[in-house]
Amino acid sequence: MDQAQKRGLARLMLRWPERRAALQQRFRHDQRLVELCEAYETACEAISYWSKCPAPVGPARMQEYQALASATEQDILIRLA
Repeated sequence: MDQAQKRGLARLMLRWPERRAALQQRFRHDQRLVELCEAYETACEAISYWSKCPAPVGPARMQEYQALASATEQDILIRLA
């Protein structure tokens, strides 16, 4: 299992402590959720990078990745429903 996938799962469990058990259970059996966790981790890392970037494009890129992270969260919540 990829480290980014595990980090994404960990981030989500911190974000939604009330859904930890459901996230862990689905993570073990749902490959699509595993992929979404990896995508979420990638987006969060990009947010961190662009938030520190001194380039003029930094804030715009950060907002793009925030939107991506939010959309990924919504996809994950749908899978947990």
